[in-house]
Amino acid sequence: MIYKFNGSEVRKLNQVGGKAKALIETTLAGFPVPEGISLSVDFFEVWLRQIKTSAQWKKMLEETTKENCDLIVNDAKAMIFSDEMKDTFLFEMKSLEGDIFAVRSSSPEEDLEGTSFAGMYETLLGQKREQLENAVAEAFSSCFDFRVMAYKKQNGMDLNGTSIAVIVQRQIASDVSGVGFSLNPLNNCFDEVMINASFGLGEAIVSGIVTPDTYLVDSLEDKIIEKKIGEKKIAIWLDENNGTSQAQNKNAEEQALDDGQIIELSRLIKKCEKYYGKPMDIEWAYENGQLYLLQSRPITTHFPFFKELLTEPGKNKRFYIDLMALTQGFDQPMSVLGMELWAHMLLEIKMHMMTPQANGSVPAIYGKEYISLTAFQKVVGKKAGLKFVNTYDGNIKKIFDEIDLDANPFEGEVEGTKDTKKIMFKSILKMLPSMLSGAFGNYKKAVKAYDEMSDKILAEVDQLTGEGDFSKLSKDVLTLMNEVMGTAPVIIAGMISNAKMSKIFKGDDVAKELAAMNMDLDGNPTSEMGHLLLAMASDDAFREISSRSAFIERSDKRDFSDSFLKLFDEFMDKFSARGFNEIDIAAKRIYEDLGMLYDKLIEINIEDNHMHLVVAKRQEAYDKLLVVAKKKGKEKKFVDAAARMKATFGYREHPKYMIVIIMAKLHDICLEIANKWVDQGRLDQPYDIFDLTTKDIDKAQKDQSFDIRAAREGNLSGYIESNDWPLVIDSRGKIYKAKLEVKDGDYVGDAIAPGRVTARAKVLHSPYEKPLNPGEILVAKFTEPSWTPIFTNADGVVMEIGGPLQHGGIIAREYGIPCVSGLMGIMDIIKDGDLLEVDGYNGLVRIIESSKDR
Repeated sequence: MIYKFNGSEVRKLNQVGGKAKALIETTLAGFPVPEGISLSVDFFEVWLRQIKTSAQWKKMLEETTKENCDLIVNDAKAMIFSDEMKDTFLFEMKSLEGDIFAVRSSSPEEDLEGTSFAGMYETLLGQKREQLENAVAEAFSSCFDFRVMAYKKQNGMDLNGTSIAVIVQRQIASDVSGVGFSLNPLNNCFDEVMINASFGLGEAIVSGIVTPDTYLVDSLEDKIIEKKIGEKKIAIWLDENNGTSQAQNKNAEEQALDDGQIIELSRLIKKCEKYYGKPMDIEWAYENGQLYLLQSRPITTHFPFFKELLTEPGKNKRFYIDLMALTQGFDQPMSVLGMELWAHMLLEIKMHMMTPQANGSVPAIYGKEYISLTAFQKVVGKKAGLKFVNTYDGNIKKIFDEIDLDANPFEGEVEGTKDTKKIMFKSILKMLPSMLSGAFGNYKKAVKAYDEMSDKILAEVDQLTGEGDFSKLSKDVLTLMNEVMGTAPVIIAGMISNAKMSKIFKGDDVAKELAAMNMDLDGNPTSEMGHLLLAMASDDAFREISSRSAFIERSDKRDFSDSFLKLFDEFMDKFSARGFNEIDIAAKRIYEDLGMLYDKLIEINIEDNHMHLVVAKRQEAYDKLLVVAKKKGKEKKFVDAAARMKATFGYREHPKYMIVIIMAKLHDICLEIANKWVDQGRLDQPYDIFDLTTKDIDKAQKDQSFDIRAAREGNLSGYIESNDWPLVIDSRGKIYKAKLEVKDGDYVGDAIAPGRVTARAKVLHSPYEKPLNPGEILVAKFTEPSWTPIFTNADGVVMEIGGPLQHGGIIAREYGIPCVSGLMGIMDIIKDGDLLEVDGYNGLVRIIESSKDR
């Protein structure tokens, strides 16, 4: 029931708790741990039984309030050892030298990955032998603290399973103590150790009464790279009577550790990390020049990153940019199958410049895809590679202006690019006629050719079935997607006309008018969808709907007016394949859940909507530009460019729309296959099929003994769960963030869509998290097509990530909404209700009034 740290074996977690288990492990591994004992969960069996059979315990389970928990804590503190407990305890204590001890709780659920009970359990320092029974009871009682119980409830833990072990350990009379991290918690770098140090006992740091020294160490070079000396005015020392006491420090601004101790401690921290095979944080102390390890636990808040994309310590680093966040407006991982299909499509349409292998130029792994910048530069050239990523987001330029890429060239060959130059040459040669046609040919013919091609592809998509090998089906689908993305003439015609417009008015103060010419363009399915949603939301038949469920029921029964049904049918025919993260084959589609359509419609402001004004705004801009063009003698050029732009530039969004339609068809085929497997007991849920690769599905179709569940589990084993994916990270885990630039009180970002507006902010992490009221300014990390209805309510848009080519920028310009982006971290600063001024001409955002001051 009581185990010595230096016993014969490591005890189980459920017996001694995480803290004691770690101390036993590190003692047996030869780390300098002060000797101690662990009073196991079984040791407290009598106390636990007495508590859990009480009426007060039952009441606490029913109503987990602070008052009810405090009553149990008081009962627990009053517990006394039984004769057997006392005899066992006194016997084991004989093995510990000294008269002063530290008593700590050690919960089976504390200090584990995925949980953090920081500061919730009790620690008692400087306890004399004769006071240990009371100290043990107090540490034991902390497992019933309201903070602990509330945290467990919040995380779905069973309160009836509450248990505790307690550590009794020789007290170290620390001269200096603190905490250390085997990686840098500020930037996630795996090769930097961070140390916090202060005089006296570590409780001064934990309780926050001092600003400790902070030391950063390059753990590869054993080199101190930064020192910040804190004001350690107060220290906590052992009290000779009992416990601890505070005292003023005479040497408050002196360095707590000398440089040799910093390096010695850094080595101990990395040794601990190596022993556990994961990033660790420790508590440590120096007593009379001797270093001791007091605690060790996994770091629960770091970003682990994919081991396949890491380089060995000391080797050249690689720099990864989140491609989906940069270009598609979302950063959560795609499904296994979705990423496989997307990566292969990208490989083909980008002429094998973007290879998806781990050592490729654009590695695709566990649902994520990254531009490996130095690898990409090796394929396309240094300047071209950096220019490509800079066009998408201003944060990228800020970040890489601070990084010496030349110091970390890509080592070896970029996987999958052996024949890239040949493929590029053949592809360009093949595309040249259509590119020339788009540049110099009849744009009306180009539009007609594209429309005919898209109709042909949609007809072919409609004929796809799940018969035969799935791998062949996926290849057919990829062929169709590549055909869509290879339709150059109409898109090139649009790009050239847009460039001509800018050239005609170079030097003129017409930025707002040029942006307005992007409004209401032909061929843009996202814009068409927006108009259709507005028409549906404005229909009286929809306005009388009172709930999501009522909308679904009436839609199923077609219990609407003819006018609404006409709009509804058109929407379902053209756009019901759309949804959140729609390029992922696993994404749920509107036709599967009509409630998703209701969610969009109910958020649309039908009165003061930007879409009511786009036609008039474009005409007004056209008229003003025509006057300017006439004065410059460029009327004919302008009229031609404007007509070409209106007819063609909107098609730049159409290929993606086609891909969504194709993915939706394959989505349905996959679910047909999956439903059969569910009926056969081979798969648990139909949507689980999207966690398989094309080869897995092929094998499962051909071989009834193929273990689908095991394949799925293996595919998901490397997935990372995170709500805060970094935009840029290197192959040693370091996360890079662009610094927010503030100039004369303005946050300086990228000008995406012209215009100025002053309004209240609404910060959204997802489109329908909360209502964006008409006239508010939308503040978001980034956006993708499912945000379109939200944009129609916004008077301005502020984004952390996203350049002019990302969805948010395109829609903002089409609707004439002032937009500023490239402000990484702005969502942590702006709060709901803050009064903002958004200057889309100059890329400036100012907080005029905080919501707290209203």
